[in-house]
Amino acid sequence: MSRIKGILFDKDGTLLDFHPFFVPLAKQLVERFLHEHGLAAHAMLEEKLLRAIGLNGNQVDPKGILASGTSEDIYAAFCQQLEHDKVDPNQIENLETWITQTIYHLTQSNTQHIIPTADLQKLFQQLRSLGIKVGIATADDWESTIACLEELGVKHYFDFIGTSDHYQKKPDPSMLEAFCEKTQLKATEVAVVGDTTVDLLLAKNGSAALAVGVLSGVSGSDELRELADILLTSVGEIVGEDGRLFWEVQQQ
Repeated sequence: MSRIKGILFDKDGTLLDFHPFFVPLAKQLVERFLHEHGLAAHAMLEEKLLRAIGLNGNQVDPKGILASGTSEDIYAAFCQQLEHDKVDPNQIENLETWITQTIYHLTQSNTQHIIPTADLQKLFQQLRSLGIKVGIATADDWESTIACLEELGVKHYFDFIGTSDHYQKKPDPSMLEAFCEKTQLKATEVAVVGDTTVDLLLAKNGSAALAVGVLSGVSGSDELRELADILLTSVGEIVGEDGRLFWEVQQQ
């Protein structure tokens, strides 16, 4: 393995505490959708739409759309469920744009729920002092991603921000390739860190040096163990008390 010179992070569940933010946001998205489009009277449609995107009560499906899908995936799931319930999605003007814009507005109005999974300021300062380039590969759209990173106070640390409205969605390796191009690194010098199998498949598909799973998000060790080269409780463990990267210590 080459010496790691860059880390490409997933955002939600990896840097941002997933459940306090995305569970209420998903419920608000569906509730607002039904209200604004005159569909509140349709029996059980709210629950069906939430299930369609991978939310059952407060339980998030680690392989569902909410966990690792895009706004385009949410749109497709809504359309499929609406058709099943005999609602013509074509009658709802600009639904895909509505979803993207509403997620952004809900991100802005739920900033109190944007909670880091670890001391990110400390982590990124440590990584900067070690000369590590850092990037993000997220299923979110650009505007919502920037709003989250600014609220977390870490946007300025990133050399690259990859979002699903600008690149092919994970696990396609395009975001990893773009990160490498931007930072002049090889994929074999990059660790990919995330909380879902989609993130780890991105690492594998892009021939990254390491696929690092974190247990701070929607997936447990059973889901991640097969694909992860390393499993961590959170990104807070990446740099140890001795100032060295976790995997450097493990190699000894």
